[in-house]
Amino acid sequence: MEDYKIITIIRLQHNRFFWRVGSAYKLILAFLLLVSVPIFGQTNHSIFNDLYSQIKEKNFFKAREIFGKAEKKLPMEYQYFTEAVLYNAFNKPKESNEKILKLESLKRVLPDSLMLKIWNIKEDNYMKQYDYAQAKKAVEFVLEKYNHLLTQDEKEDLMNNLKIWTALEAQPKQRVTITDNTRLKMERDVATLKNLKVSVGEQTMNFIFDTGANISTISATAAKNLKMKIIPAGIDVDAITGVSVKADLAICEKLTLGNVIVENAVFLVFADNALSFPQINYQINGILGFPVIEAMKEIQITQDDYFMVPNQETKINTQSNMAIDGLSPLIFIDGMHFTFDTGADRTMLYAPFYQKNKKDIDKQYKITKISMGGAGGKVERDGFNLSHTFNILGKKVVLKDVSVLKDRINKETVYGNIGQDVIRQFNKMTMNFDHMFIKFD
Repeated sequence: MEDYKIITIIRLQHNRFFWRVGSAYKLILAFLLLVSVPIFGQTNHSIFNDLYSQIKEKNFFKAREIFGKAEKKLPMEYQYFTEAVLYNAFNKPKESNEKILKLESLKRVLPDSLMLKIWNIKEDNYMKQYDYAQAKKAVEFVLEKYNHLLTQDEKEDLMNNLKIWTALEAQPKQRVTITDNTRLKMERDVATLKNLKVSVGEQTMNFIFDTGANISTISATAAKNLKMKIIPAGIDVDAITGVSVKADLAICEKLTLGNVIVENAVFLVFADNALSFPQINYQINGILGFPVIEAMKEIQITQDDYFMVPNQETKINTQSNMAIDGLSPLIFIDGMHFTFDTGADRTMLYAPFYQKNKKDIDKQYKITKISMGGAGGKVERDGFNLSHTFNILGKKVVLKDVSVLKDRINKETVYGNIGQDVIRQFNKMTMNFDHMFIKFD
């Protein structure tokens, strides 16, 4: 087989979808458009400025640490603002909205830049609670009230979101029922991606399992064969290389994975050729993305490719090391925050990691070309291949020949993307979306 692999797939974050594919040995970067929110300076409150700078960098872990030490020193409106952000980041959307209600009840004026952030969080909270009608209202309010703060790209992205929530506003909420422990063997496909057997009615089909996929995805033919409810939406999905693809939505009334029953799951529907890769004679049927995976509360993946959903959640005695940026999992390692993508074959480190370790890297390693590819072509960037040791909840993880990009490509603030080369070093990985931790055994 040619040195080529699909690295799935759809990302929706801060109002924009991205479609990505990639090389077997170099992770593709799906850098996302960031909502631009100026740092707050009107009160000259240095603690809040320090805290909010961490929020802008998406380092919710350090923001949590700063807030824990300085909470009582902040005015009440900034306490509620920060709590709304942190509850959202640590996957507590209901609690986040409760803090927003308290903030609004104070009747104290915050800068528009911060209120824009709050309304973006509102949309995200409602989406995570499958309240599509309220998510729609949040977008409409932003477009009306804060239009003057939005760039043209941001306006277009919000209009795209408006299409999604309008299409879904009358649909029932997703619901997951776990009747017993589940243990399923995942099958590797021709692109070596892990697949789970999904049952819809009397039919079964292999779907790719990928926590890095921000929304579940399906081909038009598979959606038709599984008798999903298709909702025309005309959503714009952008490839990292600039290719734009139209997609619709589908509702799967009921699918089962072992002893897990998922009702009213939302799928993004692509034309078959958008999920086809003739270079390796490969067609993607579907992808189980984050909204379905997160709703199971806890999943476990073994080194020999078993997927498990326990009836009783695992407990840990340490602080959570996982957060969510929109619908992208983040992991906190050695004081740095990374995206965490089970669909990525290899870890890749980004420019912030290089800047943090610049002196040692420049001294020990020579610049080389890092190859990245996507729908529409491949590019090369300056970087390094090096060895590095991480410490994750007391476990040492040694990565050899890991790629580090020298320069930022699109304002990325995380230190890198953690992939399968970390996960494969352990017998079992646990992701808990209730207590928000990633644990390796």
